[in-house]
Amino acid sequence: MPLDAAVTTGQPQEGTQSAMEILALLARALVILSRSWLPHAFALPYPREAQSALDRVVLYCMAHSVEPPENLPALVGWCRHRTIGQFPVRPPSRLVPPEARLLVPETGVPTRTCAELASYGRHGLVEQRANRLMAHIEARCPTPSLFRECRSFLLTHPVVPDGRGGDPRVWEQVRRVYSPAGTGQLLCTGCGLPAHRPTGGSGRNAPSVPCEREDCATELPPPRVDTAPDGALLLDPALRTFLCLTAPTERAVLTGLTVHGVTVEPHEPARSLFRLTSPAGQEPRLLGVYDRKHPGLLAARVSELLSHVDGTLIVAVPDHHIRRPGFREAFESCLDVAAVPRVRLTSPAGLGRPAPLSHHSSEGAPCVTSHQ
Repeated sequence: MPLDAAVTTGQPQEGTQSAMEILALLARALVILSRSWLPHAFALPYPREAQSALDRVVLYCMAHSVEPPENLPALVGWCRHRTIGQFPVRPPSRLVPPEARLLVPETGVPTRTCAELASYGRHGLVEQRANRLMAHIEARCPTPSLFRECRSFLLTHPVVPDGRGGDPRVWEQVRRVYSPAGTGQLLCTGCGLPAHRPTGGSGRNAPSVPCEREDCATELPPPRVDTAPDGALLLDPALRTFLCLTAPTERAVLTGLTVHGVTVEPHEPARSLFRLTSPAGQEPRLLGVYDRKHPGLLAARVSELLSHVDGTLIVAVPDHHIRRPGFREAFESCLDVAAVPRVRLTSPAGLGRPAPLSHHSSEGAPCVTSHQ
């Protein structure tokens, strides 16, 4: 089913699509406004994306008899203090649940929901930037093996504590996608990603989402947050979200496939796509590793990918996503109809017995060794 299909919500299809377009535009505007090199972002004239987002939200509010935000700071305040379910513009809950937020209330920084929405559609910004940066690095590398080394370095180094990479050949290729962390930058000791100091309060008023991974806050006990050393460098935010977050899952999936005797080769490494061929010489399949908060938006990305590649795609996500109630169902329901028979959803724990989509066969049929 297409991402914007009305049958999932009972809304007219054009209304659903309009809501998604407005929210995606708003998310892109928030990402742009969060960039530190825009010191006058709230002075007129506003950045183009921000002005467009404000215009679309105001028009939507007026058309639905809702009091609109007065200006851009007021709109950002909405995003910081309201859930998406409290917005006048609301997407179907299968795509983005009503409790999701675009900005962390305590810090004002964009959430993973914001980054995923800002990557939605043909004007997507964040994931597309990550792919573009990786493609540039790949183009500069004189050999495929050097690019693989560079990618491995980036996967595991969202932060370079001493400001210097290890292998000079690798560092020469990747240093341009790092920038100074700044004084007092906080880092999560669990995932290694940046955390952001709350703008006010401490103790019981500390942020519920202390780091960019967001899931670390739910672990017991939660990881500590330490201060980055002076001179530390941070990887580009788009790569932290759409490359580094996948690192544990990618490592576990590739290890599991090797144990099962499946040969894994790079396909489009700049986009984290692999090609799988079993020793028995079965037809090659593709593997994509993802860590996404919202299965409906992941389904949109997968449907778009399969519109211009051949074969079957194994979609591997973290184990805790597969265990989330409704994750698989939301993913399935939001896939494009043409993509459904070509997709297998799994996780590291499911290798050897990952369930095909329920449209086709029962729980437990293997997708690593069979198309059915």
